[in-house]
Amino acid sequence: MARREPAKRKFSTTWRVASGGQLPAAVCLAAVLALLWAGPARGASVYVISNLSVEAEAKDAVKAKKKALEAAERRAMAILLRRLAPFGAYERLPLPKISIIEELIEGFSVQRESNSATRYLATLDFTFQRNAVRQFLSGYGIPYAEAQAPQVMLLPVFVNNGKIARSTANPWRKAWRGLDLVNTVTPVKLAAVGGAVTDTVIEGLQADDDSAFETLTAAYKSDRFIVALASYDETTGKLTTRYYGVDAAGAMKLVRDDRVWDGDVKASANHAAMVGLGILEGRWKAVKAPSREIGSNAAESAFGMTVEFAGLQQWQQMRARLTRIPGVQALKITSLSARSADVSLQYPGGAERLSRQLGAYNLFLENAGEAWILRGE
Repeated sequence: MARREPAKRKFSTTWRVASGGQLPAAVCLAAVLALLWAGPARGASVYVISNLSVEAEAKDAVKAKKKALEAAERRAMAILLRRLAPFGAYERLPLPKISIIEELIEGFSVQRESNSATRYLATLDFTFQRNAVRQFLSGYGIPYAEAQAPQVMLLPVFVNNGKIARSTANPWRKAWRGLDLVNTVTPVKLAAVGGAVTDTVIEGLQADDDSAFETLTAAYKSDRFIVALASYDETTGKLTTRYYGVDAAGAMKLVRDDRVWDGDVKASANHAAMVGLGILEGRWKAVKAPSREIGSNAAESAFGMTVEFAGLQQWQQMRARLTRIPGVQALKITSLSARSADVSLQYPGGAERLSRQLGAYNLFLENAGEAWILRGE
């Protein structure tokens, strides 16, 4: 693995819960049994972001590549944070500077790339440092789930204006193939559209007929099996996706609509597949992620301390290190002298919790009875 080198489309989405929100008892039992066996594929890691496509233009090839790589690093970081954190913590996810992101990245590899005098295009894989990311999230008091769910078989079926698309080149299947289905917290194996997928079965699924799903379950012989049915209707301009089946979190039925803008089914399919994978991840994280959030109350995380130092240079070094610690916010200097400074700040969990994180930054925080004292090496 190589070491790292130094117009938005609007989507309109409607959600619906399918009628009869429960699956047959036999199917639900299968979900329970499925949890007892079959883990993720070997070599998979939730700290790897794969198949990340990027492109950029600049005045010359070198600047274009630098611009593309920085954009890719930001996107990889955003994907990783949303992959690990539960949905309820999304609004508290930080937007770290590129320098922080690069410290968290272990390296990257290039699947393919091309360039011209002013343009750079590539598909990249990024690997993040597990312990560093854990510390980063803990610093912000954000719970995370890194255990992968047992693999689920997903059958993407695309119906284009009433006709089942059996070619693997259809936009719905290609959209799912373009996602990282190995390193996600919910690994997915795509199934091919076979002879069991008939017009009658599809009509049954659209009518919320349990027997139609049972027919496919028997044909594909999987205890964790989801039909992802995407139907495009040119007259309404909508792409309707229906998820019906059982994953590692249990039985699920869900229907959602995406507006297709300017007839661009591919873009809408890509968006819908990305959301679909996010749904699977969210269901699993709801089971696995810690429910208690640390330090979500700002009043409980605010405190003051005295920083002791030998001189101005050490003070500047300590202050710089302090500001780089994930989770440290609202840092204010209330007084400054030749050998000490009084500061106030916020940190999830307060001073006691911060004191356990500072060793990695060569800083030491101790409770002196009536005050917290910060010292450096």
